[in-house]
Amino acid sequence: MPVIGISVKQLSDLLGQPITSENLSDTLEYLGCDVDGMGKTIIYQCPKCSLFIEKQEHEEAPKRCTQCDYEEEKPFNSVDEEETIRLDLLPARPDLFDAGGLARTLKGYLGIEKGLAEFSLAPAQLEVFVSEELQKPDNYRPHIACAIVHMPEIDSKLLRTIMKLQENLHWGIGRDRKLASIGIYDLDTISGPITYKAVAPEELSFCPLGNANEKMTPKQILTEHTKGKAYAHLLEKSTKYPLLIDSKDQVLSLPPIINSEETRVKEGSKNLFIDVTGLTKTDVHKSLNTLVSSLVELGGSVELVKMVNGDKKTITPDLALRRIKINAERARKWLGINFTIPQFKELLEKMRFRVDGRFPNYEIYYPAFRTDIKHEVDIFEDLGIAYGYHNIKPKMVETMTVAQARPEELLSETARQVMVGLDCNEIMSLMLTTEANHFTKLQLTPGDDHAVIQNPKLVEHNIVRCHLMTGILESFAKNKRKPMPQKFFELGNVVHVGNDNHDTKSWEERRLCFAITGPKASYAEIRSYVDGILAELGWEGSYKVSTHPSFIEGRCAEVETKNGNIVLGEIHPQVIVNFGLTNPIALAEIPLAVLFK
Repeated sequence: MPVIGISVKQLSDLLGQPITSENLSDTLEYLGCDVDGMGKTIIYQCPKCSLFIEKQEHEEAPKRCTQCDYEEEKPFNSVDEEETIRLDLLPARPDLFDAGGLARTLKGYLGIEKGLAEFSLAPAQLEVFVSEELQKPDNYRPHIACAIVHMPEIDSKLLRTIMKLQENLHWGIGRDRKLASIGIYDLDTISGPITYKAVAPEELSFCPLGNANEKMTPKQILTEHTKGKAYAHLLEKSTKYPLLIDSKDQVLSLPPIINSEETRVKEGSKNLFIDVTGLTKTDVHKSLNTLVSSLVELGGSVELVKMVNGDKKTITPDLALRRIKINAERARKWLGINFTIPQFKELLEKMRFRVDGRFPNYEIYYPAFRTDIKHEVDIFEDLGIAYGYHNIKPKMVETMTVAQARPEELLSETARQVMVGLDCNEIMSLMLTTEANHFTKLQLTPGDDHAVIQNPKLVEHNIVRCHLMTGILESFAKNKRKPMPQKFFELGNVVHVGNDNHDTKSWEERRLCFAITGPKASYAEIRSYVDGILAELGWEGSYKVSTHPSFIEGRCAEVETKNGNIVLGEIHPQVIVNFGLTNPIALAEIPLAVLFK
């Protein structure tokens, strides 16, 4: 899972009060964030395209830029360093991917602010026209949502924060740009209205980000540019490519690949135009709502954009409050915490919700960026976080039972100890196999007593095993170059079908299979092992001559026990050859118990 680094000083500035690294780490753990530690982050800058590259202090300084492919013999110069707290990204909470969103949540949890974080939206002035051609299967990337955000003058730290949030959302929601990709531009370089359309691979050219003096066609970008080659697979089925272009025919971007150099956001930029394009409407709007909500926490203000798609006109972003109904009694029972009514409301406001209604039924209003809320239990989880799981005092349950091992497990453990004492190594093979490995190679004829998988993911896994011999022999095949003799055993379940005495006409059986391979492996040796097992289990049985297709005739026996018949003997030479082996093999399989009678 990707790890993000967030500046401790930036968080303190946004909170409006100092916070120590230790206190911050504990608080984030209480919020459910997975803290990966604290450390110093060194920031480097590409001399050619000015891309910021972050490295931990123990990592080597970069010599090559991942955006423009520029490379030097000596490392790039560092431009800044800062103390950061490192967090594993939580895919369910993209609103915590950056300092702005994290500060908003911390303000509530620490009691600095409570209740909803609401947004004022300026009316739409810019229009974006969407071509219906992008609805076609061979050009498909139909969904787009846009916004304008007015920011304080952007410095290098704020620019890094915005770019990091963009890339984190590409991973957390967009699934590496497949479902949704984000473009951020300097609005002052753009002339409205904007058109989102499909273009031919070599219809026009523009300077991609990082290549200020070199124009490239969309096809050239996908085949020659570093970012183009990395994400070309997202457009490999397209005959035309999506493009954002303004009224002066200036290209904004080639989604989901790269922006243009002319519209890039730089230090000193104040006004941002943002687009999110993608394959699913939900992921597009999730990404946009999360991004602009975080930018507001960083000092921005949002202006709406009018989207024109044929006769359909919509306004984005949609930051209207969402609501969900919950029951306080269910919350008490679900969490095991006897909240008072004032405490119930206070805790929800601490998590930045608005609470309406009367006990026990409430309506909870939550912001658009809380994309993780699907059910009332999601609100219950936030209640538990606000209360503090570390504050819940553990106690013994009122009704208590003492667990004990099932009889077949006790029997299996005894058998395991015996086999280990006999210097055998335990293996664990897969329950699923093929008829060829399970029957044909063993000279057995497939019947109707084994379970067949109707729609297997792999052709090698199309039946469920009904004996354990295959796993042992395949293990010998994988270890045939190792020293001899080899002694393996397996304790596992097999499945049978076709018995009307069981409700499902199928049943499981616990079995023990063990085998010896080597130049001197023989019937006498495997029988001595079976004698030892019977003695330790306290079972009685008499040997009698038997025949079995997998064993050599005259060197195969059967022992009748209370749980079924044991088969043992020397494996047939043809079976040995079928598994690619050369040494003799002696094998026995013992039924230990029928499960769930």
